[in-house]
Amino acid sequence: MKPIKLQFVLFILCCLMSIQVNSQTQPVKIDLFSNGNKLNAEVYPVTSDKYLPAIILLHGYPGREGDLLGLGEKLSSLGIVVLIFNYQGTWSSEGEFSFENSMEDVGTAIKFLKKKENIERFKIDTSNIVVSGHSLGGAMALTAAIYNTEIKRIISIAGADESVFGRKMLADQGFRDMFEPWLKTAVYPEGPVKFNFESHQNYLFSNLDRFDQVKHAEALKNKDILYLGGWKDQGVILEEHIIPLYRKLQELNANNVEIIVFNTDHYFKNVREELTATIYNWIITKD
Repeated sequence: MKPIKLQFVLFILCCLMSIQVNSQTQPVKIDLFSNGNKLNAEVYPVTSDKYLPAIILLHGYPGREGDLLGLGEKLSSLGIVVLIFNYQGTWSSEGEFSFENSMEDVGTAIKFLKKKENIERFKIDTSNIVVSGHSLGGAMALTAAIYNTEIKRIISIAGADESVFGRKMLADQGFRDMFEPWLKTAVYPEGPVKFNFESHQNYLFSNLDRFDQVKHAEALKNKDILYLGGWKDQGVILEEHIIPLYRKLQELNANNVEIIVFNTDHYFKNVREELTATIYNWIITKD
């Protein structure tokens, strides 16, 4: 990030933090059903007379329950309505995990925010709903946006391209021997993710083009996209997962795509305040 821009963003954040925003510190549980399965879901509400931007935060693999990188609490304190949930088949959500089900979950969350009663309950500006995610969550945000025209604004935080992982596993047995055991550690009952691992992998390998973000860049070129990455990220490597799609979108003359890279790792541990400020500034400066 350029120093001048970072200073500006931090100045805005400091000013906003000096203003008391009437937001609840604790999120409220909501009823969110996807494919008939109840998801563990909650909203960080903000009390306001005005309609507010909203962001859906999608966790990685295996993720966790509750807040994502501290963004739920921080963004809601700045006047952004935040919705967080666990995908089908993960943690305490019902159902079975899959990429397809997770993309369906994203659509379900958008429909929830656009329901009339929820618009009024949470004061949601439906013209400024952002789908964002970290790692796998970033992959789901971007891939869901390819197939769901309701998704207009996306923030990918160290977001992966799952087709890159799939092709790398097929081409490099050493990588596969390292990567798959890590994935399996999260499989139920030892872990929080309920699915058939072999079937999941076979589906990915058989549908690489479906999840290939670069191949589907045409479907993303007219959307607002913010890419956030880390130079030290060894999990979702910039040159493999993020920059190829960014370059392709530039070739397609996409006008509303921005990439900001921090001097940090996959979890943005040393730049959490800057991360929050960057996301907030991008959300509120909607054209």
